[in-house]
Amino acid sequence: MRGYLPVTLSEVESFMNEGTLDALELYAPTIKFLTANSDLDEEEVEFALSLLAAEEAVEIQEGEFAFVLALEVPESCIASEDELLISLKDKAQWEHVECLFQVTDGGEELTWFATQEISENLQKWRA
Repeated sequence: MRGYLPVTLSEVESFMNEGTLDALELYAPTIKFLTANSDLDEEEVEFALSLLAAEEAVEIQEGEFAFVLALEVPESCIASEDELLISLKDKAQWEHVECLFQVTDGGEELTWFATQEISENLQKWRA
């Protein structure tokens, strides 16, 4: 299941270096969310959830940019789910990261970065 995790730049760096992150909840297309939003297609669902994560990322932002990580979480790692969130059984794993979104314009604009581009851009984001 695809999950969206709002993070700070320091959390991105720590996650990348350590391979795990204490992030027990991610925004995800849970059964309750999909039922309540049955008029949305898969792409619209993913976009809506990424924007919810982006709003939270702006609230915890440190520095110029806020960030959202998209993770592909195996069902075996999911402990529970509620309306908007999945809870993980253990720490989030870097190997599940699919991409990073740089959040700008107060959470309204998301710029996509592949996982291999994250380390290349860390210095720029720190400046």
